[in-house]
Amino acid sequence: MKEPFAKFVEAELGPDVLLITCGLPGTWKTETSEEASKIKDYTIVRSDLVRRQVLKNEDIFDEKVASNMDKRMMVYDETFRQADESLSKGSGTIIDATFVKQALRRRAAAIAAKHNGTLVIMQTHCPREVAIARILRRTKDEYESNALTEQAYINNEKSFEKVDLDDLKRLNPNLDIVHLIVDTQCDAPEDWYIIGMEKR
Repeated sequence: MKEPFAKFVEAELGPDVLLITCGLPGTWKTETSEEASKIKDYTIVRSDLVRRQVLKNEDIFDEKVASNMDKRMMVYDETFRQADESLSKGSGTIIDATFVKQALRRRAAAIAAKHNGTLVIMQTHCPREVAIARILRRTKDEYESNALTEQAYINNEKSFEKVDLDDLKRLNPNLDIVHLIVDTQCDAPEDWYIIGMEKR
């Protein structure tokens, strides 16, 4: 399949959605989540901004801090808390984070199920060299992410676990789950396409 991203979001995503981004640094998770939010008026909880709050006394650009799973979990804990709060107010919600681990996707699924919503996993994808080129254009001053190096991409690539919908459905039998793959190799939103979709 190859469907324009904006058209799909407009037509197929409802108001009771918890949408989580999923993908490696530089694949434009934030950009696609912002576009989806514009179209559907969803609330966005960005792990990059939560990280600044939770780890405010640490150098979030230090590779040891960035790749430390305990610190990442602290950030995710607060991110999930904010998303849960947003959904409890009846607002469709996006969590903008890498979601490289299936255990984190399980936590998101549990929150979506608690609110009788739909879980949408939006996995962004582009060629490695495109993602790395985008990462290398980032600066600490114009803070978008703490992934500023090729090593940050490689660390996430090594950690990335395949999305397992059957696992999520087994744990949440009544939850509707949609897994989208979005091709983001082009810069302009009108050139993003849904290139894969699975439902459970």
